Amino acid sequence: FKLKKDWKVYWRSPGEAGYPPKLDWTGSANLKEAVIAWPVPERFTILGIETVGYKGELVLPLLIRPVRPGQGLALRLKLDVLACSDICIPVLAELRFSLPAGSAALSAEAARISQYQSRVPGDGSAHGLKLLKFERQGADRLLAQAEADPPFIAPDLFIEGPDGALFSAPRVSLSERNSKAGFEITVTQMPKGRLFGKELTLTLADGWRGLEARRIPPLAAP
Repeated sequence: FKLKKDWKVYWRSPGEAGYPPKLDWTGSANLKEAVIAWPVPERFTILGIETVGYKGELVLPLLIRPVRPGQGLALRLKLDVLACSDICIPVLAELRFSLPAGSAALSAEAARISQYQSRVPGDGSAHGLKLLKFERQGADRLLAQAEADPPFIAPDLFIEGPDGALFSAPRVSLSERNSKAGFEITVTQMPKGRLFGKELTLTLADGWRGLEARRIPPLAAP
């Protein structure tokens, strides 16, 4: 995606508005599954509405698994993307791509794909990031602590939970040399049923660096 100035598309969890890119692979041949690898997103606040996504340029790396390994692929994709600035416009496209059987070779786009693949959060070790603590505080707050080497520049923390759950932007506190960051997050919308005791996904972002972890906050606050 190449976006004009001030336009954005959304992350897999878009926040309080929007929806992520939707990929429909119906009609593809020899395709078992196609999994999106999501690069680290950024947070946007407009008129008090919090959303999460991307501006400028975005590449979504795909992990493609064939039904019959070693044979060719014929991919058919219906793409539904919501692009937003002052207004939102749905963008629909139909794409086709064939990958014949045979020896693998680097394409002209290999470097760009690799660049964005490096922005996909792993366990944080490749980016010098580590999650130190994640706990519940009171009825509707979550606390987290992380460390970074090199130090943090502008850390953010995104939390994903059960359907219906929404979380505030974190209140961030940095240590003297920015080697550690504390995050205080409020649960702004509870899902049906309890939230605590269920697995949450945490994505720590610091520029293009990222860490992803899954944690279960305790039922009782410490």
